[in-house]
Amino acid sequence: MDEFPGAGGFRQRGVRDFLDHRGLRILPLAKKNAISCNRTQSPIDESGGDLRKLRATCMNRLFFVLVALFSSFTLEAWSQKIHIVTRNIEPFSFEQNGRRVGYAMDLWQEVAREAGIDYDVKVVGTAQEMVDALTNRTADAAVGALSVTSKREEIMDFSQPFYESGLQILTSGKTASIADTIFQLVGNLLNWKLVGAFTLLIVVMLVISHLVWLYEHKVNEEMWPKSYRHGLWESFWWTVSTLLVGGADNKGPVGVGGRIVAIIWMLLSIVLVSLLTASFTTTLTVNTLKGDISGPGDLPGRDVATIAGSTAANWLANHGANPKPYATMAECITALKRKEVSAVVYDAPLVQYAVSKDGDEKLQLVEPVFDRQNYAIGLQQDSPLRERINRALLSLAESGANIDLQKKWFGSASE
Repeated sequence: MDEFPGAGGFRQRGVRDFLDHRGLRILPLAKKNAISCNRTQSPIDESGGDLRKLRATCMNRLFFVLVALFSSFTLEAWSQKIHIVTRNIEPFSFEQNGRRVGYAMDLWQEVAREAGIDYDVKVVGTAQEMVDALTNRTADAAVGALSVTSKREEIMDFSQPFYESGLQILTSGKTASIADTIFQLVGNLLNWKLVGAFTLLIVVMLVISHLVWLYEHKVNEEMWPKSYRHGLWESFWWTVSTLLVGGADNKGPVGVGGRIVAIIWMLLSIVLVSLLTASFTTTLTVNTLKGDISGPGDLPGRDVATIAGSTAANWLANHGANPKPYATMAECITALKRKEVSAVVYDAPLVQYAVSKDGDEKLQLVEPVFDRQNYAIGLQQDSPLRERINRALLSLAESGANIDLQKKWFGSASE
């Protein structure tokens, strides 16, 4: 009689091999005084302690076998090579000198080393293909610029986030002609802030003109006529000349009161001239390179380039814009330069990286970054790899390795 019922069957599942590998073995019960789980054996006092011992023995053996089976299955699952998918998206994952590099890929290599994971890599075209590979269970993990969204979380799992991102707008300025610049300048001068500033300036100049005339027409009637109309006009002329060129050659106050007012106005004129010069210079510079999109609120109704199947494409469609899908950021920027679209909207770090590589000064990043989101490693739903990957990510964060990678690929560490 086999004292461990079903042991032969369990051997077929690898239990004995697993136990031998672990340095363990199943010991058969002694023939003498053995308590069998088989109810056809020698009679037992069911009302005494023998029945309790029998039940305890059977439960202990069953528990031991189940633990061994689970351990064997888990060990086998964790020791095999896993399949990851990624896509070409600089600077997170791309091919360079025959190697797969980028911030996300470098981080994954550190995670795999920390967690003891062996893997192979398959490159797909879009973020949606990465998601599909996980839901179809043809891949175990997705590595790259994969945004965490509630919709994706319903069908897959994510590791803890490793990078904070968001969407950003890219526009292309146009070099304005002289006529366009003049019209734009006049248009800017008509805004309420500048109208208010010039109104205040004129009021101050009138006050100064009145004060100078009040003091000077009593002591210098030749230069400051007593007639209010003529006297104020001469005084206003002197005030404007002082503001623009530092004074009038043939006119100046001679009385004490008039000179005190003149000193105050001269000092104030220096400040006002500096502010006016800076304001006009800024206006001319901005109007040389200027787009007509200043934020997300200007996107509805416009054709906007983005990456096909991305969260940016979904956001644009949900907010009234007309998303035009492209395969790469380079194609999006080309469409923008050709005026095929009004703007490009995509993940901020990827837009910024593409602009820095392109080097075209007409490309304008529009602030602020909006629709904040995070990047994480995508996993199959209920993946046994999740805890191991999260522990590895935490370990890398504690050691500062992720900060070093951010400096390598982005020039500065993001929080």
